[in-house]
Amino acid sequence: MAVLFGAFVMIFLAEMGDKSQLMAFGLTSCYRARAILGAVFVATLVNNGAAIYIGTIFGELLNIDVVRIISGLVFLGFGAWTLLEKRNWSEPVAARENLGSFLTLVFLFMLAEMGDKTQIASAVYAATYKEPLLTLAGVMAGMLLADALGIYLGVRLRNIIPMDKLKIGSSLVFFILGTLNLVSSDLFPVAALLPVAVFLALVVMVYRKKQKSYNHRL
Repeated sequence: MAVLFGAFVMIFLAEMGDKSQLMAFGLTSCYRARAILGAVFVATLVNNGAAIYIGTIFGELLNIDVVRIISGLVFLGFGAWTLLEKRNWSEPVAARENLGSFLTLVFLFMLAEMGDKTQIASAVYAATYKEPLLTLAGVMAGMLLADALGIYLGVRLRNIIPMDKLKIGSSLVFFILGTLNLVSSDLFPVAALLPVAVFLALVVMVYRKKQKSYNHRL
């Protein structure tokens, strides 16, 4: 159950404020909530299910310590990606007028998540813990809950919890997961934690500089 809960928390936090959540919110003006959630379910099952399957196969072929180091580095990269990614929170999500079928909605969400950090994180997580079904269940629950919040709460969520705070929280989770994975590997030298700490410090410095620049422009 720990694997399922870990996958749920990872994907839920990573999806907060992500493009599929914003797209789900934007589509509520044209489609029913159950149709959007159904499309999210199918798209997540296909995209992340394939990613988890591939991750499990590669996980069985690789030494677990190597997998932990790779996954740790990937999670650190995701943390930096999430923290430094440029997003325009005020820009509305456009919904095309010719979106007239459930399959089109599924295709849109599949396209939005194709190659996204949540899909890659699912593969890495499955490769690390080798529990594909529990990982998939956690990923599905996290994705559906995050997008449900985007549908039902939308603007209210952004008013209650600033998106920049959610982004920082999501990045922190990835940083913690990455560091724990690195430390848990017998092949990872303790001395290598120094460049990891330097990397995290640089990411935080760049983020703070960007925030100061943004606030100055305002």
